[in-house]
Amino acid sequence: MDLSNYFERIGYSGSGDCSLSTLQELHLLHPVAIPFENLASFLAVDVSLIPGKVFTKLVDHGRGGYCFEQNLAFSIVLKQLGFTVTELAARVVWRSPDKKQMARTHMLLKVMVDNQAWIADVGFGGLTMTTPLELDKESEQQSPHEKFMITREDDEYTVSASVSNNWQALYVFDLVTQYPVDFDMANFFVSSHPESLFLHNLMLGKPEAQGRHALLNRDYTYYSLDGEKTRRRISNSDELIDILTNEFAIQLEGTVDIQALRNKFEKLD
Repeated sequence: MDLSNYFERIGYSGSGDCSLSTLQELHLLHPVAIPFENLASFLAVDVSLIPGKVFTKLVDHGRGGYCFEQNLAFSIVLKQLGFTVTELAARVVWRSPDKKQMARTHMLLKVMVDNQAWIADVGFGGLTMTTPLELDKESEQQSPHEKFMITREDDEYTVSASVSNNWQALYVFDLVTQYPVDFDMANFFVSSHPESLFLHNLMLGKPEAQGRHALLNRDYTYYSLDGEKTRRRISNSDELIDILTNEFAIQLEGTVDIQALRNKFEKLD
């Protein structure tokens, strides 16, 4: 891949060496520039994991995506820079039942830097990490936004975030390498299965320097770093288009069937 357009998209001008500082800077800039969004599956449009198509969508067309797209693109970038990257899969337990009932529907990355393993994840919705986490450090780790923590039980690891001063588990994973076919299967379920939340709910998230933007169906919320929360109900599709264009910086014209989006949004409760 020619990474120049990607670097321009996220505003990166560093050396691109295989250092921890490079990984940390890219991990912050990527989610700030490229929002988490599920417009495709919400509108019943196929979500491709072909690398070239993912880059076209996220980089050239000014769109966002969900975990499989976001972390696939990030993995390709890191590998091309020379990092050693392993793709992993997780069971999401945030606001969900027991882990034994949850399929592996989330993608994350293990990145090696100077023989130290780090977890990178630029695609976890409204709580997307803005820094990599040290895998074997079982104490809280500060990001530019929330505090995170990785704990271990036998061969399983749990990523948790401090939300309103309470630790909440986000997902559970192990270190078994996953392959493209594994993510093709999971992506097909998430984007196409009639019971998938991504088909029936509009979900977006985007961090910025002073906080986070989040949208779930008709509810838009801004979380500031000082703990304040501002929420408002989106009353109509004009307001939705304005929020997607400005707060989430999504290029809609030419990339989304805007009328179909308006129609489906108006049917949401």
